[in-house]
Order: sequence, then C-alpha cells, then structure tokens
Amino acid sequence: MSEITKLEKKGKDPDRLVLHLDGKFYCTIDALVAAKHTLFVGKEVDQDALDKIVLESDRQRAFDYALDYISRYPSTERNVSRKLYDKGFGRVVVEGTIAKLTSYGYLDDAEYARAYVEINGKVKGAKRLQADLKAKGVSADVIADALKGFEGYDAALELARKHSRGKDLEDQGYVDKLARYLLYRGYGWDDVSHCIAALKREREDQDDPS
Repeated sequence: MSEITKLEKKGKDPDRLVLHLDGKFYCTIDALVAAKHTLFVGKEVDQDALDKIVLESDRQRAFDYALDYISRYPSTERNVSRKLYDKGFGRVVVEGTIAKLTSYGYLDDAEYARAYVEINGKVKGAKRLQADLKAKGVSADVIADALKGFEGYDAALELARKHSRGKDLEDQGYVDKLARYLLYRGYGWDDVSHCIAALKREREDQDDPS
C-alpha cells in the first residue's frame, strides 16, 4: 500500500489534480474522477487499484478533449486519433475514445465524406475529392459511396468560365494552362476537354450572334 501525500490543483486548470504517492509525483488525474473515488491526502491506496482509476481519468479526459475538438472542427476517425496520440494518450485510451465517439454518433466517416463532397464538389473534381478524403483516413469503400452519382462537369465548366474571362481561347499556351488548372482540381480529362470545347463554342456564338 502507498499513501497519497499530495493532491492539489494543477496550475490554473481546476479540472486536473497533481497526485503524489509517498512523497513522489505519480500522475495527474481528473478532479471529478478523484472525487468519485474519494481520493484525499493521507489515504492509503493500492497502486494497481490507483492505476485503474488513473486509466478511467485518462479516458474521461481524452473523451472530453476529443468532443471539444470535433465540436469545432468536423473530423475523421484518423484525424481525431492522431490528435489524441499527440496529446500523449496511449493506444488503449485512444481506441476506446474513438469507439465511444462512433457509438454515440459523434464521429461518422461516412457522413463526413458525404458532407465534404457536397461542400467541395463545386470547386473540385472526383479525383481531387477522392485524394483529399483518402489523405484524411477515410476508407476506399466509404469514399466510393460518397462519390456515387457525383457529376463534376457543370462545376468544371463554371470554373473554366471564370478562369478564362478576358483570355484568348485561340492561344494554345493559355488553353494548356487552363487544362492543367482543371486537371489539378481533380477533373478527368474527358470533362476538361469537353469544357474547353464548350467554351470555344460559346465564344464563337458570342462573336457571331447571327
């Protein structure tokens, strides 16, 4: 058995306590968890039992941190996991936190991917959207579902119109630049070539209103 010799607020954080056993620093712990288990200076505790309490504290702290993060920044499971690891939480705590968040519906990669495509589909093509979501840790199956029915041609044409205002579409150098711009945005070559052809037809119609 060991004795709690210090249990006090950590800095300016009222929710975290510094705990010492037998005169030496042992851990920091959530104040509510400490109160729940009636930890106080002078109390004798079994270290194995205390470690379980500390694990409970870490789980609560990780959950609170992750919940605050995703309330401000819509995110994927991979990104939240990385944030938790960066905060120093171990694998057991991180995996448990992710499982809890997903079970409550606070983390949903499928919903994230759907919303990402809806918001960014006006300025990015399918290839770019796919690459972005993959980089965020979304699985291939979830990405495929999010992109079902996605049509990027209209958005590509609108981007091309804006990019080409005041530009000479007979200038092959500029046309190549426009094509690279659209390809970088993730549009396929078929859409890009059709957009350029459509722009040229529009210009011809403007020049020859008859």
